[in-house]
Amino acid sequence: MLTITQINYIRELYFLEGKNFTDICKMTGKDYRTVKKYIEKDDFNENTHKAKRPNKSDILRPIINKWLTEDKLRHRKQRHTAKRIYDRLKEEYPDLLQVSDRTVRRIVKEEKEKVYSSGNTYLKLDHPGGEAQVDFGSFGAYENGTLKKFHMLILSFPKSNAGFVVATRSETREALLEGLVTIFDFIGYVPSNIWFDQMSSVALRTRDERGVVKVADFIMRFANHYGFNIKLCNPNSGHEKGNVENKVGAIRRNMFVPEPRITDLEEFNKVLLEKCLKRHEEPHYLHREPIEKLFEEEKSLMIPFNKIPFDTASYKSRRVNKYGLIEFSGCRYSVSPKYVGQTVVLKIMANKLEILSKDLSVKIAEHPRLFEKGQESINYIDFIDIIKVRPNALKYSGIYSLLPKSWQEYLKSLDKESFKQAFDMLRMILLEDDMDYADRVLRETLKHSSTSPEAIWITYKRLKENHELFDSSICFPTDLPPYEVDILQYDALIGGGVK
Repeated sequence: MLTITQINYIRELYFLEGKNFTDICKMTGKDYRTVKKYIEKDDFNENTHKAKRPNKSDILRPIINKWLTEDKLRHRKQRHTAKRIYDRLKEEYPDLLQVSDRTVRRIVKEEKEKVYSSGNTYLKLDHPGGEAQVDFGSFGAYENGTLKKFHMLILSFPKSNAGFVVATRSETREALLEGLVTIFDFIGYVPSNIWFDQMSSVALRTRDERGVVKVADFIMRFANHYGFNIKLCNPNSGHEKGNVENKVGAIRRNMFVPEPRITDLEEFNKVLLEKCLKRHEEPHYLHREPIEKLFEEEKSLMIPFNKIPFDTASYKSRRVNKYGLIEFSGCRYSVSPKYVGQTVVLKIMANKLEILSKDLSVKIAEHPRLFEKGQESINYIDFIDIIKVRPNALKYSGIYSLLPKSWQEYLKSLDKESFKQAFDMLRMILLEDDMDYADRVLRETLKHSSTSPEAIWITYKRLKENHELFDSSICFPTDLPPYEVDILQYDALIGGGVK
């Protein structure tokens, strides 16, 4: 099986250099069917979620590069030799030095070529049509009445000056990829090349044998799936993607002032993308033609959007602790108590997190994704069954503080059996509604001096169905008068009955 780097090389030979299958077979030494398979492949979803182990020498490269860079300010006769670097690594970083003297010499040679090569110092970019630049920015917005920090992902096209934006809750890898897919799908096309800065969600902190920063395998797989090439800017070189840098400020000033109000992020992004199209009716600052016209012309140089979905989620394994919780990125999420002590799999997406069984066949729970350390997302409904059999633990559980005062007082008045039944009623109400609705149901029931769990359930069904036949004089099971069956009328109908 080929590595993603080998696959990428084969596809570059075919799509960028115009080589035919036979030429590629000769150049790579690969079988004709193998070459054909990867050129025609359009689904690059990863079958496993294990990352490759980094090389032992990768951790030394930044150190060596730093020393060689500092040498440029020193007299040429007082600069590091390869041997001196090896000796200094033994003295200052003995724990990190796990390679031989020969390997260090090779790394020094490679890093020297980078440090002293003028060809890699500056890069003048000439963006043909069909290329794009991507970057994140931030803005403030109100959600549920609270001012929060949001992020915006911007994809801009320097040739036509078109730009598209979606709002995200973070700058994680999942947010980046989900945002790009949303924009690709909206446009219907994918840029031929996309320029990124060396953000951690795209580039690894390691370099290949040429000293070039490596692109993460998952990102390369994503790029091959949608057919675009990844271009990385030099570190601290925002001018190399100046179009998107300017676009970040322009979009923030024109589309996020004053602070918008967000109730549904997905719907909010649909509105944002439509606003972007509206902005494209304006003339290009240089060509004086509408941006939308120039962008339509640019689409001929792009790739049609691949409709096969790409799984942009990350997967992590966690063990459920004795409290029925798992931890991820300093935040805690609840799992059904029956999974305590077992290993579960987290499916991590941009805005939510799903908890799956170990074999990924069962979805156990779903939570909004949290980003501030120490936060918790707990579905207390999963813990109701435990509280039913341990009623004394209710006051010490998190669910007790969430209960309305009416329910707290009501539960105190019940015996053990009624307590269990009441929690069954509460659980059924919470599956469809929330605590506020449960409070309304109980208060409505208590108006009729009815306290049985069955009366609560009848009130709930009545309120949900909204029958106008019912009025304030409705009778509950505990209120019904006794009724005796009189069968004399039936006897008369059948001729007096049995004598």
